Amino acid sequence: MENKVVKFEPKQVRDEVVKQMEQMQAAKFISLPDNYKQSAFFAIEKLSSLQGIENVPAIGITKALTSMFNNRLDFQKNHCYFFVQNDKTSQTGKSLRFGWQYQGLIFVAKDQCGVNETIPVLVHEKDDIQMFYSKGILVIDKHVPTFEGDIIGGYCVVKYESGEIQIKYYTRAELDKRREKSMSKNGQFWTWEREMYEKTLINAVLKRIIETSANVQAENLYSEPEAVEPRKNIEIQVTEQPEPELREQTDKVKI
Repeated sequence: MENKVVKFEPKQVRDEVVKQMEQMQAAKFISLPDNYKQSAFFAIEKLSSLQGIENVPAIGITKALTSMFNNRLDFQKNHCYFFVQNDKTSQTGKSLRFGWQYQGLIFVAKDQCGVNETIPVLVHEKDDIQMFYSKGILVIDKHVPTFEGDIIGGYCVVKYESGEIQIKYYTRAELDKRREKSMSKNGQFWTWEREMYEKTLINAVLKRIIETSANVQAENLYSEPEAVEPRKNIEIQVTEQPEPELREQTDKVKI
């Protein structure tokens, strides 16, 4: 008996997925954005490159897309990525999940949490940096960067529309723990080490803010692929961000 080869047919799948989403909306289980068809068609076409996607049933794709919509994310704007993982509750043993890209974190933080700007700053071993806690609030009293020596840590400055500032510091060990969770830790993702550590700072700080302040499904914030294959449908883009200016002690700071 020959093994049957299962193929992923985007057109067939998208018609079924859209039908399922519209049925769910008619039953008032979900509320879809105006561009749901366009967004779904775009995402499903890109899913063709995911390893194991042919084993994910249409309803599994529908659930992943509706979860994305519920979190106000847009795949076309690189807010998130999709991955296939093992799932004992699925008839096929596979399901589709999504993880947050830092672009999506920034979008939701600005849209729902009052964040105006997020600035990551790395600390090198030869830097002159002085910081202290004042009533539980971290204050960067002085930081003269040298960009010399190993990276020993970093902090992220989050500016709010209210004028308040949040500063969170992470040690190199803490950043490396997050680095180890990346599927591409030994590949292109970490070719530009400085930029990737800056993105790691943004991810860590904004996930904490969004989890406590935004109307999202918090468990999705920490979704990570189980597979070891690199994601083929997402191109990593690095956005350069300026170093923060030194500010007077009178700035309001919170953690």
